[in-house]
Amino acid sequence: MEACRGVVVAWALSLLTGVCDAFNIDTKKPRIIPGSREAYFGYTVQQHEINGKKWLVVGAPYEVNGPQKTGDVYKCSVNGKTNSTCSKLNLGRVTLSNVSERKDNMRLGLSLTTNPKDNSFLVEKDMDDQDTRCQYPLMIFVYLVAECQTYMDIIIVLDGSNSIYPWAEVQNFLIRILKKFYIGPGQIQVGVVQYGEDAVHEFHLNDYRSVKDVVEAAKHIEQRGGTETRTAFGIEFARSEAFQKGGRKGAKKVMIVITDGESHDSPDLEKAIEGSEKDNVTRYAVADGILLGAVGAYDWNGAVLKETSSGKVVPHRESYLQEFPDELKNHGAYLGYTVTSVVSTRLNRIYVAGAPRFNHTGKVIVFTMHTNRSLTIHQSLTGEQIGAYFGSEISSADVDGNGMTDILLVGAPMYFSEGRERGKVYIYSLKELVLV
Repeated sequence: MEACRGVVVAWALSLLTGVCDAFNIDTKKPRIIPGSREAYFGYTVQQHEINGKKWLVVGAPYEVNGPQKTGDVYKCSVNGKTNSTCSKLNLGRVTLSNVSERKDNMRLGLSLTTNPKDNSFLVEKDMDDQDTRCQYPLMIFVYLVAECQTYMDIIIVLDGSNSIYPWAEVQNFLIRILKKFYIGPGQIQVGVVQYGEDAVHEFHLNDYRSVKDVVEAAKHIEQRGGTETRTAFGIEFARSEAFQKGGRKGAKKVMIVITDGESHDSPDLEKAIEGSEKDNVTRYAVADGILLGAVGAYDWNGAVLKETSSGKVVPHRESYLQEFPDELKNHGAYLGYTVTSVVSTRLNRIYVAGAPRFNHTGKVIVFTMHTNRSLTIHQSLTGEQIGAYFGSEISSADVDGNGMTDILLVGAPMYFSEGRERGKVYIYSLKELVLV
């Protein structure tokens, strides 16, 4: 395992438009970025992009800072140059005033997650408590600062159908978003569209010129209701009308869709997205909740739970029996060791979770969750080698930038081949709700 920790291999992803509309991953000319084997450089890797500049964020959980083995994170530029350069972020040296700290062996960089929307990434450090012989994770948010573009026209597409409850929570969330914008002449303009069965303009882009005025207007938005949630219609309405009312030439167009995820016109979503792409509208979808893994639940078989504005959704143990039968309950599958989500061609968001110790070979499940504490498992992927830890790392990717997931990467870091633990990455293409 140690032999393969000292380098990071960055694969070039390229979209090939042709008769079969396929894409390839180049395995013949990899870019190799060397690092310290002792620091476990490359234990975790995430792709990151800021204003068109591409980086790799690389974890080195055994990096030394002074006399302590704290771990650290590197950023490596990968912008078309043969020799990539990496610089250490020195997160292990960060201190907090008036706080007693223990940093030695905290393994900073053991887990990494990036957020391209605000140029941040999340770093986990796994602190080993020598007194109690237990481990507890801590999280750190880090921002890679770039030049801030504020000349934007932003349309917020707000789901106001009957399925949204309570409305006060939605208003508070909307106001928190608005307070983060630099609203004013020559900067950001914001308009709001509310939709359900129909769509209406709550206010236009040029109606208000300050954060204070926009927030005050948002406080008076009432829920219009509707028995259906026509998200595709709402997106198309915003694209075709909202940007025309007060929009400015040269301003970047941004659309933020806030919904509970359910859509009654999902077959029309692909066409609505294509229209937004032709108009160069950047889209963001705000989901209702955070998906978490709980590997110690149900006798270490593991579980997943969703934290939403209206409370937690914790599926019953029986929901997992289809893929995690009782006869294997003593194996400790560690479901929830990693979690992510993918967006299908109908713009439905479905969840993915890894269970790297299932039946000793590992498993990944693709599923949706329901408010009645049940879940529907659409598909499962199983590892092929005992001890490979298949599913210990998963990552989804939108290769062509169309807002829908193209591939899912599943890591098996302890896969044994050619006489040693070299690791292996499995690549699955997403077709509707099926990974192939």
